[in-house]
Amino acid sequence: MRMTRLLLVASVALMLGACARGLHVERGSVFAEPEGATLRMNLYQPEGDATGLRPGMVLIHGGGWVAGRRTQQAWYAREFARAGYVVLACDYRMMPHHAFPACVEDAKAAVRWLRLHADEYQIDPEHIVAFGASAGGHIAGMLAATRPDDGFEGDTNPGASSAVEAAVILYGAVDLTSYRDGAAGKAGIRFVGEFAGREFKKNPKRDQTDAYEWASPVTYVHPGMPPVHLSHGTRDALVATEQSKHFYQRLQEAGVPSELTLYENRNHGFDFMFPDERREIFVDMLDFLDEHGIPRTPPRP
Repeated sequence: MRMTRLLLVASVALMLGACARGLHVERGSVFAEPEGATLRMNLYQPEGDATGLRPGMVLIHGGGWVAGRRTQQAWYAREFARAGYVVLACDYRMMPHHAFPACVEDAKAAVRWLRLHADEYQIDPEHIVAFGASAGGHIAGMLAATRPDDGFEGDTNPGASSAVEAAVILYGAVDLTSYRDGAAGKAGIRFVGEFAGREFKKNPKRDQTDAYEWASPVTYVHPGMPPVHLSHGTRDALVATEQSKHFYQRLQEAGVPSELTLYENRNHGFDFMFPDERREIFVDMLDFLDEHGIPRTPPRP
């Protein structure tokens, strides 16, 4: 099995090498200005003519909702672009300066931006996916699970849908109730939980629903939602592995196409430290999206 996986990784690497290695990257363009904030993006496009429309991807960085940069997941942005995606790596408003769910509203605005500019960038507006890691995985999960009636849309970039066709999530905080219920656990989890709880309770839009439940993608799982791919390390000290397990369980119960891959003895952000496993994760993500009907047209060599 391990040898099969290594051969698959190598074959994909060769395939990507056969595609145009060059990329065109637009850096620092403004995609939204909610409530006076200026949100910028890096837009990754394959160089070379496309033979058809390309899928779009909104790539959302991590950082505990308080830090991080749109360049944080640049490796994935480049690789997905080389595989045929138009990738928008976005800024978003962060806590505590901006109350939740501003970050979710901004990611939804990024999805709408891609649709509103689909003709300009040869994007297929019917096939836009979300990618996120850690806190970005939480936001990507919210994009996949929530619907307009759930109250997370915002009003930036109107005139297009914020729906995504799939989500790929790396060690995402997809079930925030584990911070509430596991407050006496690991120090990292306890710190994140206490901070998140205070921030989620601040928003006046929240009804009487428990703040952790209200802010969790797992709360909004429903039949018919788009496919979700999850990857998580089993020794994660910041986002408990049980979050992905519970989310996956709920997705399976709802009949949502989903996949969970656990990486033994790996901690939070392990893909930055283990490039071979990062490549494995990328291959799994790409295969998952291919298998679930996200058509892509790699650029001509």
